[in-house]
Amino acid sequence: MTRWRALCFLALLATALFPVITVTPTVPATETATAIEVQENLQIPLEQRRRIARGEVATFSVVEHSEREVAAGIALTLPIPAAQLAQYLASGQLVAQDATIVDFGLVPPETPTPVVGPAFNANERDEARNLLDASPGTRFNLSTAEIDLLRSARGASGNSDRDAVDVASGAFRRLLWERVQSYRHGGLAAIAPYARAGGAFTDPAAELRLAIPDAERMGRSGAELHQALLRYPADQPSQVASQVYWVKRRVQHRPHLSLLHRMVVAGDSSALHLERYFYAAHSFNSMVILTAVFPVQEATLLVATTRVSTDEILGVGSQLKRSVARGQVRDEMRARLERVRSLLTPSRPAGAESP
Repeated sequence: MTRWRALCFLALLATALFPVITVTPTVPATETATAIEVQENLQIPLEQRRRIARGEVATFSVVEHSEREVAAGIALTLPIPAAQLAQYLASGQLVAQDATIVDFGLVPPETPTPVVGPAFNANERDEARNLLDASPGTRFNLSTAEIDLLRSARGASGNSDRDAVDVASGAFRRLLWERVQSYRHGGLAAIAPYARAGGAFTDPAAELRLAIPDAERMGRSGAELHQALLRYPADQPSQVASQVYWVKRRVQHRPHLSLLHRMVVAGDSSALHLERYFYAAHSFNSMVILTAVFPVQEATLLVATTRVSTDEILGVGSQLKRSVARGQVRDEMRARLERVRSLLTPSRPAGAESP
C-alpha cells in the first residue's frame, strides 16, 4: 500500500469512527447520566442496555419480594423528545390507551352518592349471583366484613336475575366506595385484608409496601415519589399529581373491577408515572406499575417495572406457575410500550426484539 493510500485509509477510518467516539451535545451530560444511573440501579445487563440503545424492546429481571409476587422490567429508547413522552405520561394516556382496560373512571374527592364503579350488566348476571354467594377463598377478594355485607344483601335479591344484578351492583359499588374512602384517609394501613379459606388472610397492603423502594431507583423524581408514597395520605408534595380511578377489565373470562391510585411526578423532560392497584376483585391481589422517561442523546429512555401479587401461583407447581405468570406480565408490558411507540412515532426501524 502506498503512503498516499495509507493516509486515505486512515482518514476514512477516522471518519467512520468519529460519530461513535464523540458525544452529541443535544442533551446535557447530567440528564444523560441520570438515564445511565437508572439503568444501573435497575441492574439491567449490559447486553440488554445495548439493545435498548438500538431502540429494541429489552426485558430485564426484577427481584421478587414474596412467594405471591411476580415481577418484570422492560425498556426501550424512542427517537422523540423527552418532553413529548413526559407529557404523554402526565396526561394519563398510559391508562387511557391500555388495551387490557374495558372502561375506567375518575373517583373525585367528593362523590354525590356513596358508590364507585359501573353496575353489572345483563351478561354478567352469573358473576353478580356468585358475588352474593361469596365466602372466604380466592374466587373473590373480600374482607370478612364485606362478605357479611353481601350475604345480608342477598336476602333482598329475590328470585329474578334482574333483582340479583341490581342488588349485587349496589352492594359491590358501595363496597368499592368504602375501600376508596378508607385508602384516602388511612393509606396502606387502612386496606382491609382478603379473607381466605380456613381462617387465613391475604394482605395486599404488605405487598404494596414492599414495592415502595422501587421509586428510589428512578433518580431525583423517584426520591420525591418515594417520600410521597411513604407518607401517603399525609404531607403530599405539590409536585406529585394524584388521582384515584376505578378500572374495569375482563380477567379469566370474568368481569374484573379494581381501584387504581395514579401518581405522577413530571418535569420539563422527564416523568415518573406510578399505577398502584390497591384493590382487585379477583385473580390478583394488588399490582404496581412504575413507568419513567429520561432524556438520552437524541432520544428518550422509556423504562417500566411491574409487580403483581397473586395467590394463584402458590401450591404445587409454583415455580412453573410463576414462570408462566411472569411471561404473561412481560407480554402485556411489551404490548403496552409498543403501543406507546406506535402512537408517538410515525414509523419504526426494522429490527429484532430481545427475548
